[in-house]
Amino acid sequence: MTKTLSLPSFPRSAITRSIVRPMLFAALGLHAVLLFTPFPKEKEKPPENKEAPVKITQLPTTKASAKQTPKIAIAKPKPALPKINRPNPNPIVQKSIEPPKQQEAAPPESSPQSQSKPSNNADSATAADFPHYSPSTPDCFNVGLGENCRVATANISTVAAFYLSAPKAKGFTLTPDEETADKKVYSVTTPDKKTLFLHLFKDEPTTVILLSDSKVSDLAALKGSVNIPADYYNLLTDLAPQVDRSDNPQTNAQPEQFPKPEMFFNVVSAAELQTGTIPEMRPGIDGSPTLITGQPPDVFFQTISTAGLSGTFQVTPKGQYGGGNLYQLKKESTTFYMNLVPTKDNTGTIVVTWLRNPGS
Repeated sequence: MTKTLSLPSFPRSAITRSIVRPMLFAALGLHAVLLFTPFPKEKEKPPENKEAPVKITQLPTTKASAKQTPKIAIAKPKPALPKINRPNPNPIVQKSIEPPKQQEAAPPESSPQSQSKPSNNADSATAADFPHYSPSTPDCFNVGLGENCRVATANISTVAAFYLSAPKAKGFTLTPDEETADKKVYSVTTPDKKTLFLHLFKDEPTTVILLSDSKVSDLAALKGSVNIPADYYNLLTDLAPQVDRSDNPQTNAQPEQFPKPEMFFNVVSAAELQTGTIPEMRPGIDGSPTLITGQPPDVFFQTISTAGLSGTFQVTPKGQYGGGNLYQLKKESTTFYMNLVPTKDNTGTIVVTWLRNPGS
């Protein structure tokens, strides 16, 4: 018969009091501590700037400053303006031939054949400041030279003394160029470095004063000179652009285009023309003969008359010269001549300007 050992029995109340209850209370206390103890919060990350960075360019200045900070100007939106129906400042107008204004076209360049006569081109913005001897009368001999040709009631020595001192105060430089018993010529350098010529001619009991862009040989040449009005060359410039320019062969007539070149050029022989050499023009021709293509002389005369020739000048037919019609043009005290010559192939007109009647 099997025997079993019996464990000793302890009273439950004693075990509960000594072991289980303390452990229970300890567990409850530990859970309470865990539940009521605050946990540290995670640091929040700064919000990301999703806008593109603004680039600031430092403008160069004369002096750098460490405290200076760049300023950013914010443009304010402009208020919307009401639309106004304004008239077109440049309306399209059918072009008609009108007399050109004098100030819209440049004066023609002088040619070697016209260097002996004075020109009124000296009346520029700088030359206008050139002092005038007083008392003196402008527009000597009524040849159209205006303020640049004067007659003084004093002898040549007194007038010369004035011009050797007065122009210097306005920036002009005078250099003696030529001197005889009857004349004194000075080279004049303007403040803008242009060269003019001051002439003093003895014309007892007066002295003639001439400021010109070219030299004049003597008083007789001055008295007989003709200064063609700018209105005439303005018409030619308007009807034949770039007139009287050596680098523009389209508007400069060549000797071989004339039906009778020997009447306009000092032609030695026909072989000379074939070599391409341009002979010297005959004395009395002003500037270069101008070629007008596509218009025979009769048509071109009507064109230039309508453009203002007949309203500005007194036009008188004077027969023919060199195979073309010759017209006398007169404005106030100035008289000159216009020669309209047909080209050799009769396709155009050659305009030749004469200082005197070539047929006389």
